[in-house]
This record gives sequence, C-alpha cells and structure tokens, in this order.
Amino acid sequence: MIQRIEEISPLRTLFQALALFLLVSSSAAVAAPPRRDARAASAAPSREALGERMYREGLLPSGEPMQALVNGDVPVSGTAFTCVSCHLRSGFGSWEGGIPTLAISGARLFQPRFVKFPNLSPEERKRLKFRTPPVRPAYTDETLARALRSGLDPAGRTLRQVMPRYDLAEEDMATLIHYLRTLSTEAPPGVDARTIHLATVITAEVSREDQQAMLVPMNNYVTRHNQIPTGFHNRMDRGVGGIDPGGSYRHLSLSVWRLKGSPDSWPRQLEAYLAKEPVFALLGGLSYQDWKPIHAFCESHRLPCLFPITDFPVVSDSDWYTQYFSKGYYQEGQAAARFLRGLTSRGQVQRVLQVVHDGAEGRALAAGFQETWQELGQGEARQIRLVKGETLNRGLLESLLQLETFTTVMLWTGAGAFPALDGLADRPGRPELVFMSSRQLGPKLYSLPERARAYTYLTYPYRDPAYEPKVSKLADSLLTGIEKGNPETRISTRTYSMIQVFRQALLDMDRNIHRENLLDRISLQGDQSLPDFFRLSFGPGQRYASKGCFIMQLASGPSPNLIQKSDWVIH
Repeated sequence: MIQRIEEISPLRTLFQALALFLLVSSSAAVAAPPRRDARAASAAPSREALGERMYREGLLPSGEPMQALVNGDVPVSGTAFTCVSCHLRSGFGSWEGGIPTLAISGARLFQPRFVKFPNLSPEERKRLKFRTPPVRPAYTDETLARALRSGLDPAGRTLRQVMPRYDLAEEDMATLIHYLRTLSTEAPPGVDARTIHLATVITAEVSREDQQAMLVPMNNYVTRHNQIPTGFHNRMDRGVGGIDPGGSYRHLSLSVWRLKGSPDSWPRQLEAYLAKEPVFALLGGLSYQDWKPIHAFCESHRLPCLFPITDFPVVSDSDWYTQYFSKGYYQEGQAAARFLRGLTSRGQVQRVLQVVHDGAEGRALAAGFQETWQELGQGEARQIRLVKGETLNRGLLESLLQLETFTTVMLWTGAGAFPALDGLADRPGRPELVFMSSRQLGPKLYSLPERARAYTYLTYPYRDPAYEPKVSKLADSLLTGIEKGNPETRISTRTYSMIQVFRQALLDMDRNIHRENLLDRISLQGDQSLPDFFRLSFGPGQRYASKGCFIMQLASGPSPNLIQKSDWVIH
C-alpha cells in the first residue's frame, strides 16, 4: 500500500472556524465595559522581562523598535543593533575582528573596571593589596543613562562609534538599566564554591554497550579534571595572598538521569531529578528516540544541554539552550536538495519523487529535502510514503515511476530497496539520479548493487572515511575502561568531541560561571577539527555545530571506497 501526502482541507477548515470563534470572542471582549482583570494583571510582563526584551530584541515596552544613532549620525532601528548581538546573552562581552566588546553584566558595570584580574571584586582586590587604579569608575544609573544616550563613560571618555546611542524616554531607560543591574548577577543552580554539578540523560532503550561508550569517557574526564588541583596546588600557594587569583576552578560532579517509560512521562521524571539535584547543565545524553521532550524541558528551565547523541534533534531557529552536533537526518535531506540544485541549469525543471519509509528517519530526511527545495525556489517534490513494514520492490517502484516522468528519485527507504534500485539499470528512461542516506543504510551501504552505483548518490554527514582514523584516535586518551568498543556507533568519539568543547568553554568562562555564559563562550570558539565531523563551527545564536554534509558515490568492486562528489555542502 502507498499513501499520498496531501494537504488536509478539513483541518484547515477547523482552523478557520477556530479563528472565527476567537475573532468573535475578541470583539465581545472589546465591547464589554472596561474592568481590571486580576488574571490579566498577573499575566502582564514584569519589568525585568520588558528590560530583557529591550536588551535582546531591541523593542521598547510599548512594542515599538528602539531608535538609535551609530557612527555619529546614522539612524538605525534598535532591532538591527541589539545589545545582545555584541554583548551576548550573559552580558560578558565578546571579541570579533580584533575588536573587544566589554562586559556589561550587573557586577561589571556597577563596580570600577580594571584591566588586570577584572573578575576580582573590590573586596578581593583590597585583600590582595592590588593598588593599580581602575580605568574607569563604577557606573551609576545617571552615568549609565548618559553613556547609552551620548556615548560618554563615567571617566568622560567617548565610547566607540559602533556603540549605538539610544534615544530612550526616562521610563524606558530606567527599565533597561534595571535589567542590566540584574544581568548575570544571581548564582546559577548547580554551582557552589567547590563544585559544578552536571548530569547526563539516558533513556531506557539504550543498550548497555552504548551507555558505556558514552559514560566511560565522561567519567574519565571528570576524574582527570578533579585531579588538576593536585598539579597546581603549589603554584596557587605562591600566588598573591596565597590563593588562586583567578578563582575559577571548581571540581565537577556528574550524575546519570535515567528516563523510563513513555516519552510523555519524561518531563515529570526530569522535573523530579532537577528538584532533587539541581545541576548547572546537561552534558551529552543518549537516546534512540526523539529528543524533543528533553529539549523542551531544557528550554523551559533555561538549562544548557550540550551535544546529546541523537539522530532526532529539534530543528528550530529560535530555541537556545540545547547545542546539537547537527540537524541529524534532516540535514542530509537539506544537503541532497542543495547538491541537486547545484547540478540544475538555470531554467531546467527537476521532477523529483521522494519515496519515504514511514518512520522518524524517513520523515526527517524528506522534510529536510522538501523545505530546502522550496526555499531554493524549486517547487514541491512529489512524495510517496510507504506504510510501516512495506518494502519498495521492483513492481512498486515501477508503478510509481509511471505516475509521471521523474528526473530524480530520493529513496529514503533503507537497504530493502536495493533490488528495486538495481532493476532501474535495465529500465529505459530511468531517472538520471537516485539519492539515499548513508546513515539510514548503515554498514549495508557498502553492499549497494554494482550496477546502481553509477546513478546512486549518498548523503554522508561525516568526514571522509579515508581521513577519519588519524583524527578519531585522539579520543583514545579517554576510552580506557570500555569493555567492547564499537566505533561504528561514533558514540565514544562524539562524546570526546563534546568534552573538548565543554572543557574549552569552562576555561573561557573563567569565574563567570553562568548558564548563558557557558553557551556564549561556546559560540565564540573557533572552528575545530574533531572526530567524526569534517568541521565543527560555532557562532552567536547557532545551535548546530556541524553545518555540512558530503555527497558520495560508491566505487566499483567487492571492497569499494566512498568517493567524494561534492565539497562540504554548507547549510
């Protein structure tokens, strides 16, 4: 059986009816006599929320864009020059193109600024007998308002011209300053003077071997990290005042949160874990199922989650707290669309058929292709979904190809379609190109029928296998204790990569240990060459570190290699 993917007009009708009902209800509310509704009042945004919106979105409490001047007299909208774009969410600033953007967190603005050991409090500087004068005095509400309006700091120096000068009314200015006073000032959950508490999430269906592949390198890392003071204790004792001047080092603790039962019950289990044991962040994590419930939990609690090992991440342009390696299967569909578009001459029409197994893998691949194909102005590809358990055989494929003349076929079906794919070699007028997912095929990709290799292209989201061994061996340093390694899962090597990114972020945070700052520091890391992915790259607001995918073909012969047919396709 096959199932056509079509628009469901009854659903649209339902939405229209619902919209009409809401419109009528809204009109009735407007016509009613005005009265103060206690529930509405309680739902009004707080002053801090309004200030946060000014900082992050450049919108006034009224909802209008903030207005500003840059470079002296160039008017700009505050939505295009938001505070967060340079000072980042945490307010601890950034460094780009050789130009530093200074920290404007509450603790930094409202105390004098020093060049050396800027993180020390005035009390610590006094205790350590640091006598270097500050480069500027502490801001007050009045001097900060002057800086935001005219660009003069408390020392009378003019700020850089790229710093917008905002035209703000008194009340709006007070709201923004109120927010800045609180920015990154509260101690984050899961951190105390000695330890940063972390957790990782594992769902019930994950095999013991795969659990070990992730937990062994993580526990090895935590053990080594906690042994660091043994190495630098003497140096700390010789520091000024006999203490570590940086004050940033913390031990790490790692808990394992095991989720059972239906994904619907996961949020309740996570709530219980977090209430019992507050943590600073989730590291890694492993599930064979959709990560969406865990993703949503982290968003609602503003809890960072770094690089969970999942093929089904949440693809979102707005969510912030989960950092993924890639968009998973969805990203392979995107790569196929972009590669195919690159092969298409101007004005040439590609008639594309997508044949999709009814499963999470097939749906994600098809969605990635379809959405990207339409973004590229190529229209809609025809999509046929196989019912669960159905195999694409020769007869079925032939019947689909008779629907119209397709130039390209996306087979998001797995290796069960190989006999049908082989049969295309004898078909007059067969489609010119066929695409399949190497991740969906797994090790079976190397048994792709010989005759089909000339017209079959494979999306390959990892580094070329010819160059992988010399990079992956870097992870060996953390794999001591794994009973039975299985490199094909890439669990241990991806965990190693996650640890390297986290370790660098921990150093970059210094003593400014805040959840938003953890993600900000990761966003400022340079491109990294780590196992599995050809390149991991970061940037403010970016949540998918691997942004590419190779298109490969399989060489001929009984022991074939993969042959690159594209550069690292960037999304």
